[in-house]
Amino acid sequence: MLKRKKHVSTILLSAIMAVLLIITAFTTIVSADNGRSYFISKYNILVNINKDGSANIEEHITYSFSGKFNGINLDIDLSGTNGIEKPQVYINRNNGQVKAEQNNSGSSGTYIYNLSNNYAKFKVYEPSSNEEKTFVFKYDLIDAVTKYNDIAEFNRKMIGTGWDVRINNIYIKASIPEGATKEDIRVFGHGPLTGESEITDSRNVEFKVPAVSAGTFVETRVMFPNKLVPDSKNIVPKDALQDILTHEKKLAEEANLERERAREYVKQQQEKQKRLSLIGSILFSILLPLWFVIIIYVYLKYDREFRHSFFGQYYRELPGEYTPAEMSVLMSMGKVYPRDIMATLMDLVRKRYLLLEEVSVDRKSLFGSKKITDYMISLNDEKPLTGLKSHESFLVNWFINDIGSGHDVLLDDIKEYSKKTKTAMDFKGSYDLWCEKAEMEARKNKFFDNSAKKGQIIGIISSLLFVAAGIALPAVLFTNYGLILFFLGIVMLIFSARIKRRSSYGSEQYAMWKAFRKFLKDFSRLREAEVPSIILWEHYLVYAISLGVAKEVIKQLPLVFRESDLNNPQLTFLYGMSYGHFSNFERTFNNTIRTVESAVTTANAIAASKNSSLSGRGGGFSGGSSGGGGGGSGGGAF
Repeated sequence: MLKRKKHVSTILLSAIMAVLLIITAFTTIVSADNGRSYFISKYNILVNINKDGSANIEEHITYSFSGKFNGINLDIDLSGTNGIEKPQVYINRNNGQVKAEQNNSGSSGTYIYNLSNNYAKFKVYEPSSNEEKTFVFKYDLIDAVTKYNDIAEFNRKMIGTGWDVRINNIYIKASIPEGATKEDIRVFGHGPLTGESEITDSRNVEFKVPAVSAGTFVETRVMFPNKLVPDSKNIVPKDALQDILTHEKKLAEEANLERERAREYVKQQQEKQKRLSLIGSILFSILLPLWFVIIIYVYLKYDREFRHSFFGQYYRELPGEYTPAEMSVLMSMGKVYPRDIMATLMDLVRKRYLLLEEVSVDRKSLFGSKKITDYMISLNDEKPLTGLKSHESFLVNWFINDIGSGHDVLLDDIKEYSKKTKTAMDFKGSYDLWCEKAEMEARKNKFFDNSAKKGQIIGIISSLLFVAAGIALPAVLFTNYGLILFFLGIVMLIFSARIKRRSSYGSEQYAMWKAFRKFLKDFSRLREAEVPSIILWEHYLVYAISLGVAKEVIKQLPLVFRESDLNNPQLTFLYGMSYGHFSNFERTFNNTIRTVESAVTTANAIAASKNSSLSGRGGGFSGGSSGGGGGGSGGGAF
C-alpha cells in the first residue's frame, strides 16, 4: 500500500511539474544579472532655450529597481552642439533632494564625470535596493539652436538609442524666449507613433510618449522666429523653412500611412479575435459540462464506495481475524498510525509471544538516582516466534533486538532511543519500514479496489488537458474563460490523485468494524447485551487500541466483570488485576500509547531538522549543553 501511495504521489508531482512547465513556457521573465532588474518608470525633461542659442537642460529620470544596485550611468550625445557646460547631479531621496559631489571616491552620493568621443559620461554612485529613485541631471548645451535666415530650430533626440531597458511616461517641455505668438511656433515629434506634441502657449511646447522600448529614440523639433535668438553663434546662412516643412510633411504622410495600416491591421485583428472568441466560447460551453461529466463518471465508476449489506448499529463480534494493524489500514484508507504499534505489541502479548510486566528501575536524576515504575516487554521463552506475520516479526526484532537487550526492552528505553540524534534516523527508518510491512500484509486481504488506478489515470490525463486548454484558449482563441478551465483542471488533478476506494469486501468489513467500535464504546449501556467472556474482551481491547477507543473500553471493565474474573489463567496482560489497579492500569496503558506516539513524532522531527552548525553560523540545535548560564530563565506575556 505504501508503494501505491508513492506511485500516486509520483503521478501527482509529475503532473504539477508539467503544469508549471506549461505556465513557464507562456511566461516571459526579463531580469538583469544575479536576478536583478530595473526599468525607467518616469522620464521628465525640461528644456529652456536662451537668446544665445544655448539650452538649459534638466533630466529627471526615475529608476525602478528590483534587487540591489550600486548606481547608474548616463551618456549624453553632444553631436549637433558645441559642447556642454555646468554639469550637476542631484538625487531625490526620502528626506529630500541631495546634490551629488563630483569625485573619484566611489562613495554614496558621488559621481564621476568625463568627456569622451563627443559624449558626456556620468557614473553616479548611489546604492539602491527594491525601490524607486529619481536622479536629476542639470547641464547647459552650447549652441543647441540652429539659426537660419528665415527660422530658428531646436532639433534634438532627447531620448537616445543607447538605453537597453524600457522607458515609461516620457514628458518633455521646451520653453523658448519671449516675443513669439502660438502661430509663429511649429513642433514636430519623431519616434514611436504613439507620441504626441502640443503648443501650449506662446513660449512652451510639450511632447508626451507613453513608453518606448529599449533602443528607441524620441526626437523633438521646435521651430520659432530667429529673432528670438539674436546672440546665437550657430548660424547657417540659408532659407530652411520650406525645406523643413516639405521634409516633415513627407515624414508625416509616411507616419499617417503607417497609422492607417496599423488601424486596418487592428481592425482585422479585432474581427479575427471576435471569430476566435466565438469559437473559444463554443469550446468552453462544451468543456464545462464535459468537466462535470468526467468528474461524475470517474467518481461513480472508480471512487464511490461499494454498497455494503450490513447496516446494523452494533456488531458484537470481531469482523475479521487479521491483525489490528491490518484493520487500521482498512479503516484509514491505507495508513497506519503509531498507536497501531502498541496494538500489535499487546496482540503479541495476548498471543503469548511476548510478556508484559511492571518493573521498578533506577534512573539518573538531578540529585542522584531514583526508582521509577516502568513496563518491560520481554520474549516468552516458552513460545517460539513462529507463524508471525512480517510486520509482527519485524516489530519484535526492532524493539527487542535493535533497541532492547535482545531479550527484553523497557518502554522508557524506546522513548529515549527515539530522542537521541544518533538513533533518531534509525528509529524513523524502522518505523517507515514497519508501516510498509503492515500495509503489505493488509494488501493480501484485498481491502481495496485495484480498478481505482484506472480512474486516477483517466482523471489525471483529463485534468492536464483542461489545464492546457485553460492556458491555450486565452492565447489562441482570445477568450476570457481560460482561467476557469485552468482552475477546473487543477481541481480535477487533485481529485484524481486522491481516487481510492475499498473493495466490496473491504466496504463490508469497514461497516462491520465501525459498528464494532460503537459496540465497544456503548457496551456497558446495552442492557440486553450478552456479556462476552473476559478472554474475548481482552482480545477486543487489542483492536480497541487501533480503533482509538481503548480508554473507553478499560473504563467499562469494572462495570461488566467481577474482580474474580480477572484471575482467569488464560488472560495475559489483564491477568491478576484488581479493581483498585484499573485506574492505574488505564493511566499506564494510555501513557504507553502516548510514549510510542511521542517516540515516532520525536524521531520524525529530529530526522527532518537541520544539521547542527560546526562554525557557529546557524543551523540546527546540538544535543547536550555548552555550560551557559540562565538555565532558570523564562518568559511569558502580559
